Amino acid sequence: MINMKLFSKSDFAAILMILFLSIFALKSLAIPGFYTSHDGVTHTARIAQYYQALKDGQFPPRWAGTLNKDFGSPIFVYIYPMPYLLGSALHSIGLSFTDSFEVLMALTFIFSGIFSYMWLKEIWQSTDAALIGALFYTWVPYRFVLLYVRASISESVAYTFIPLVFWSLTKLSSKNNLKWLSMSSFSIGFLLLSQNLVALISLPVLVAFTLTLGFSKKSIKPILLFLVALIWAFSIAAMTYLPSLFERHFIRFDDSFRLAYQDQFVTLTQLIHSPWGYGFSFGGTDPDGMSFQLGLAHILIFVLTLATLTVLGIIKVLPKFKTRIQKHLLYYISISKDQFRLTILFLVIFCISIVLMLDIAPTKFTWDLFKKINIVDFPWRILGISALASAFLASFIAKIFRPRLILIILIVAALIANRNHLRINLPDYYYDDFFSSYNRDSATQRSEFTPVTRPSARFEYTSRVEVLDDDLVIFNEFQKSNLVSFTTESKDNSRIRVNTLYFPGWEVFIDGIKLKKDKDYLVTSDTPNQIQDPNTLGVFEVNIPQGRHEVLLKFTETPLRNLANSITLSALLIVLLTMFYSGNSSLIISRLRLKFRLQRK
Repeated sequence: MINMKLFSKSDFAAILMILFLSIFALKSLAIPGFYTSHDGVTHTARIAQYYQALKDGQFPPRWAGTLNKDFGSPIFVYIYPMPYLLGSALHSIGLSFTDSFEVLMALTFIFSGIFSYMWLKEIWQSTDAALIGALFYTWVPYRFVLLYVRASISESVAYTFIPLVFWSLTKLSSKNNLKWLSMSSFSIGFLLLSQNLVALISLPVLVAFTLTLGFSKKSIKPILLFLVALIWAFSIAAMTYLPSLFERHFIRFDDSFRLAYQDQFVTLTQLIHSPWGYGFSFGGTDPDGMSFQLGLAHILIFVLTLATLTVLGIIKVLPKFKTRIQKHLLYYISISKDQFRLTILFLVIFCISIVLMLDIAPTKFTWDLFKKINIVDFPWRILGISALASAFLASFIAKIFRPRLILIILIVAALIANRNHLRINLPDYYYDDFFSSYNRDSATQRSEFTPVTRPSARFEYTSRVEVLDDDLVIFNEFQKSNLVSFTTESKDNSRIRVNTLYFPGWEVFIDGIKLKKDKDYLVTSDTPNQIQDPNTLGVFEVNIPQGRHEVLLKFTETPLRNLANSITLSALLIVLLTMFYSGNSSLIISRLRLKFRLQRK
C-alpha cells in the first residue's frame, strides 16, 4: 500500500530514531505478566470474547457469550471492532491475551509516530520538521495516560489512524485520483471502526483541514473528494454504525450517557500542570487521581508559535527587519502561504480544544446546548486533539527556525517533560482462562449495552438452563458463544428457562422447527412498560411439549445487520481492489503495450 520510493535515506533515519525513542517509552510494557490500569482488564476480556466469537463462527462477532455472569451481551453489535480484531489476530499467532494487548499497545505508539511523520513530511517537505512533529505527537502526557493509566486500547488505535487519514487527505488534495480517494476512504473507515468517540471529535478537524486545503488550492475538488471518501468510509463502517443508529433502542445506551459529561470538565491549572497519578477522574474541580496536563514541552511550543507568528506579523508590517531576523533566526521565505494557513488552523484548533475542556460557564453552556456531543462522556478526551494540534505546531517551529540547536532543545524538552510518565503503576498477572471465561460484569463502565428487557445490570443466576417443572430431564447440553443446545425428555408439557438475555437475533428451534415469538416461547419480558416489574428477567422461557425433543437457541443476524454486513464487505472489497488496481494499472498497461508490440513484430 505504501510505495517504498516514498522513503529516502533521511526518512529511514528518522523512522529509526522514532523506533529507538519508542524503546524508552514502551519498556515498561515488556515486564512479565500484566499491569494494573483503569480499563486494561476489560479491554483484554473483550479481545478474548471477540476471539472466541470468531472461533465459534461469528463473522462479524456480535454476541459475547460469557459476559454478564454468562447471560451474554450484544456488546459487539454496537462497539468498535478494530482493537479487538487486531488483538485477536495477535492472539491467533500464539501470544497470550495479555501479551496481545501489550504488543498492540506498543504497535499503536510506534505507528502513530511513523504515520504522523509521513503526514508532516508531506506538509513541510522537511525531515527535521516531520520528526519533531512525530515526536511531539507520541511523547505527550495524554498518550502515556492512554498507555499506562487508562490502558485505553481503543483510543490508542484510533489516534494511530488519525495521522494516516491526514496523510491520505493531503495526498488526495494534490493528486485528485482514485488511488488516494480509496486510500482516504480506507483510513477514515478504519478510524471509524477504531473508536467512535475519537472519530466524532476528530471529524470537525478533518472538515476544517479539508476546507483549508480547498481554499489554498482555490478549488472545490478536495472538498468534494473528501465528501465522497467520507461516504465511502461510513460504508466500510456500516457493520457497526447502522445497528448503532437504528437498533440502539434495544439497549440502555442513551440512558447511561445522557448526563455523564457534566462533572468531567477540567481547570486551566490541571491542563498546565497536574500531578501524575494512576487513579480515576472523580469529577468536579477537586484533585483527581489522574493527570490532565497538556505537557510542558507542548505548552512551550504553543508559546513559541504565538511569538513566531507575532514576529512574522512585524516583518510584514516593517519589512526592514526581515533581512536581519531571517539572517539570524528564521527561514521565513521557505514557508508557503498554504503552510502558513495550516499553521493558523492548528493554532486555532489547539485553542478551541482547550476551551472545550475547561470548567467554565461558556463551555458548559455549549455542551448543554449541543446535545449530540453529550455522547462524549469525558470532555478531557479532547486532549488527544490538543496533542495532534501541538504536534503540527511543533513541526512548524522546527521548519521555520534556523539554528539546529533549537531542534535538539525541543527533542530534549519533550523527553524530559515526559520522563516520569513512562512506567506502570503495579504489575499484575492473569492467565488466558481468566479472560476466556470472563463473566464478572458487562466489560463496560456503565453496563450501557444491557438490553432494555432487563430491568437492571444486576444478574443473579449462574445456571444456563433451568427446569421450571419437575417432570422434565435435560441432557446432552452444549453451548458456544452464539448457541445453546440440549435434549429434553418429559411425560407432560413442561417449561424451561434459558438464562441467555433476550436480544433481537436470538431464535429458538425445537426439533429443527423455528418457534414464533410470544406464541411458543415467552421472553420475560420485552415490552417497555414491564421493564420495572421486579419479576422481569429478560431471558427465555420455552414451552416444551411432552416426549423427547432437541432444543436449540441460536443467535442470528437481523435483516438490518445483514444489510450492514453486506455494505461493509462490498465497500471494503471495492476499496482494496481500487487501491491494488490503481497502484498497478500503469504496470499492467505497460505490459499490455509491450505484448501488443511483440505480436505486431
